[in-house]
Amino acid sequence: MLPRAAVSALVFGLGLALSPTPAAAQGDRPTETELGWLESFLMTAEERRIMIRAVSAGDRAAFRRLFWMRRDPDPGTPANETLDHYLGRVRLAHRTFSEDGGYGGGDRARVFVFLGMPVSAIPQPPTETTLEGLLWVYPADPANGLAEDLRARYRSDEIGSLWLENRDGVDEALEEMRQRLIVRPEVAYETDDAGLLRLPNLPAGGSERARRLLRRLVEEPETSGMPFRVTPAFFRVEDHATYVALAFETEPGRLAVGSDGQSAASAFAHAISGPDALPDEAAPVRGVFRRESAYTGLVSPDSPGGLETSLVLPPGRHRLLLGLVDEQSEAFGTAEIEIEAPAFPVAEPTFSSVVLYDEATTTLEYGAGTPGRAFQFGRTHFHPRGDAVFRQDETLGAFYYFYAGERVDDGDLPEIVAEYTLRRNGQDTGFVRPERLPTTTRQAAANAEIELREFPPGRYELGIRILYRDEVFETERTFTLIR
Repeated sequence: MLPRAAVSALVFGLGLALSPTPAAAQGDRPTETELGWLESFLMTAEERRIMIRAVSAGDRAAFRRLFWMRRDPDPGTPANETLDHYLGRVRLAHRTFSEDGGYGGGDRARVFVFLGMPVSAIPQPPTETTLEGLLWVYPADPANGLAEDLRARYRSDEIGSLWLENRDGVDEALEEMRQRLIVRPEVAYETDDAGLLRLPNLPAGGSERARRLLRRLVEEPETSGMPFRVTPAFFRVEDHATYVALAFETEPGRLAVGSDGQSAASAFAHAISGPDALPDEAAPVRGVFRRESAYTGLVSPDSPGGLETSLVLPPGRHRLLLGLVDEQSEAFGTAEIEIEAPAFPVAEPTFSSVVLYDEATTTLEYGAGTPGRAFQFGRTHFHPRGDAVFRQDETLGAFYYFYAGERVDDGDLPEIVAEYTLRRNGQDTGFVRPERLPTTTRQAAANAEIELREFPPGRYELGIRILYRDEVFETERTFTLIR
């Protein structure tokens, strides 16, 4: 092992004072670029494979959240000490080595951010086939996973940047050290039925503050705290059960931003049914029916926080106790609403809820709506627009089912046609679009998408007319169009 002494060549190789590497100031959030460099430096080989899959599935934010949760030595504090420590190094490396390779500084920065200062930085003379270079030497550190002395050999290219000659050997030596940074291995990269990364659901495995909220929500319900809005939607599960999808939304900036640059929140729903909630003697359920659902999700700090969760309830009146908790702070809010879960009668044609959405994501796996993916049907996950406000450069999406009210044989599927119209401030716009709906033995699924660029701003009514067996069934949804 080499002695731990600075040599004069260190100044040539580093351009740094021999003072401890500063940590990032608390609350000084990393930029998107800094987070990307940090993750690239600290990521294990297995995580790199998982990250590639997550990016291809549009699940990058969930991967980032799990990546830093696994490296948070004290999840009870709002800061992530591991992130803060290495963020200070990546900023120092950027100031010192940026000439090597853009932001972060290439290979020297990558080694410096992970290992800090070498004990020796020795200039290497040119050879017949290579330009001058540099040798960084680090002593073994078995306690932290570096089994042997590490020698990082750099060579200059034609423009003077230094690049690792023995990159594979350096990465192999650092892999065990990367593994040791994972202090919470119980936070795993698990996927849901759609193949997307699953954030730890609550209350199982969630934060203590979230579990405390759920207990408080159920035992001592309140209707105060952080404000949020909940929009329910109803779909048939079977004749005696209704799928209730819930979209939670907060105002922009309501949720705190964590040290990893992300906001996180948990949504809860607790349903109570019984003599008090269902006074009708003909109600299909007697006694008390309880169903709890909890979901943790990522939201953008610059836009309304949107989370989803769901319940399966019998038809009838229900009282829902709802909660929303900010995972970065102690802030939370609760609310109580009453809903009427429709019965979807067998003999009468009817509509499900009509969900207005701004984006539909196609997944690789076939799944059904589940807590945390309340608006996923088949391979498509719809992102509901609860405020029903759209811009002219967006597409208006409308998703719903039409239930024919009868069961037919596969060989005799009925023809069901939908006709869409738009009215602005009560006046017809002239827009009419018919389409035949895909139909099964019990229902027809509709997914209408309407380009809005040709319509002026204003208040609109989206009319839906269903033509079925010489009858017409109608419903409508209103929305606001802005520039």
